[in-house]
Order: sequence, then C-alpha cells, then structure tokens
Amino acid sequence: MNKKIKSYKNLIEYLEIKFETFTNTQKDLTNYLISNINDVAFLTADEIAEKVNSTPSSVIRFAKRIGYRGYPELQKDLQNLIIDKISVVEELETNKKFDSSKAETAIKLSLKKDLSNLNSLIKEINENSIIKFVNIIISSRKKYIIASRSALSLGHFFFFQLKKMISDVFLLSNFDDGIFDMLREIGPEDVILAISFPRFTKLTINFAQYAKKGGAKLISVTDKKTSPLYKISDVCLFCPYESSAFFNSNVAAMALLNATLSEMFNQKHNSTISNLKKEAAIRLKLDLLRSKG
Repeated sequence: MNKKIKSYKNLIEYLEIKFETFTNTQKDLTNYLISNINDVAFLTADEIAEKVNSTPSSVIRFAKRIGYRGYPELQKDLQNLIIDKISVVEELETNKKFDSSKAETAIKLSLKKDLSNLNSLIKEINENSIIKFVNIIISSRKKYIIASRSALSLGHFFFFQLKKMISDVFLLSNFDDGIFDMLREIGPEDVILAISFPRFTKLTINFAQYAKKGGAKLISVTDKKTSPLYKISDVCLFCPYESSAFFNSNVAAMALLNATLSEMFNQKHNSTISNLKKEAAIRLKLDLLRSKG
C-alpha cells in the first residue's frame, strides 16, 4: 500500500473520500473499479481502458495520481484487497465482532449498527433532493421501479405503497426475461427509479444506463457518489447500508423510502384518500360477491 493510502482503511475508502477531487475520466475509472473490483484486479490497463472508453495511458496516469509507481502496483493492491475480502477466517471474524463473555451480543451489535445508520441518514439527509425526487415521479407519465437481489424487497415496498397514491407505476422483474420488453416502451416522458447498493447488481445498472440513454429520467437510491448510479441520475438519494453481518442492511434505505412516500402523500393527499376509498369500496363489493357465492 502506498503512502497516500496508508492513512485510510484501504484503497476503496481512499477512492471514495477523494472522489470529488478527480477529473471526469478518473471518476469513470473509480466508478468502474469499485463496482467491478473482482474483475478489475485481473484485467490489464488496456482492458480497463476499453471498458470505460478511455486509453491505457489514462489508466496508468490514474494509478500514478493516487500514489502508485504504475498500474501493476495498483493491480497488486486490488488483488490483495480481494484476498482479504474472501478470506474465510476474516469473514468469520467479521461476523463475530463480540466476545460471548461480554454484554454485547450479535443481536445488540446488529441493532446498534442499524441505529447508527439511521442517525447518519438523519444527519446527512437532503430534504430538497427528496422533494425533487418526488416531483419527478409525479410529473412523469409512467414510473418504473427496478431493484434486484437484496434490494428487491425495497423496490416492492415502494411500488406497493406508491401505486396507492398515483397511477401507472410498474415494478420491473426479469422473470422470463420480461424486463427487456419494457425497454421498447420507455421514453422521455417516463422515469426509472433504480435501487442498488454494493455489490451493485449488473442488471439494475445496465437497465438504468440503457433507459437513461433512451431519454428517460433516472432517479436512484444508493450509497454514495462513487455508485455507478450517481453520475447518470437526475436525482440521487444516499443512505448507509452496512450491517454487522455479511449482508447489506436495508433499515436506513427503508426509512429513506418511508420519508419519500410521506412527502409524496403530503403532495398527493386528496387523490390518495380518494384512491383508498375506491379501493375499500371495491374490496367490500368483492366480499359481498364471495358471501353470495
């Protein structure tokens, strides 16, 4: 590890903190590196350059910019980072951040981590961004939500509540490759809401990029400015996601989506109440039909 990075936890933390000091090309390289670290560690400078539409010399200059003598030295650091990451011993130690003889249990540590995430969210939340986020949804013709793997529950929750307030809301699913059929219908009057956290799901990122190139608005919920969603989003909401275990915590993200839905309800209060009354009437009619049957 070079001198510039020694004062940080690792190369990734250094890149995240220094992200805004980089040029646009360097930001593209950083985004690709963080999002594809398992692949990048074994790619040549030429191969990385091709992935980000840059040049091998730009990759080499970037390595030197962050304190390495050249790209091979940077690549070695990346490989060591992966080895540390996949070490079984380290994973077990990470998941046992407590001594059974102490009062702190895994359960309490998990709850405290979630509480810490919520406190960070409250401290750093940008209410203007949430209002812009909601306004884009309201002003768009069709609203598409895409979230995969561990973020799927977040996407489904937001979809379920949002469709009670406004119409033309769709949750994208790739069951039977149906997600790609939607790309034909998405246009400049529509909005895509992408939800993704490390390790970023390629399906979500690729779909968001393609839809954005097609002219659709893109809003996102992710972790920070180094996310591949940030650069292409019209509005991006950030929240912490780390847990005391091996998986992502959705607690802060759920709270952020709750806050967003609350702002939506604030703006669409009357129409939402009307929709809920209609839904209740329909349920009552269906119950009567069942009882007669």
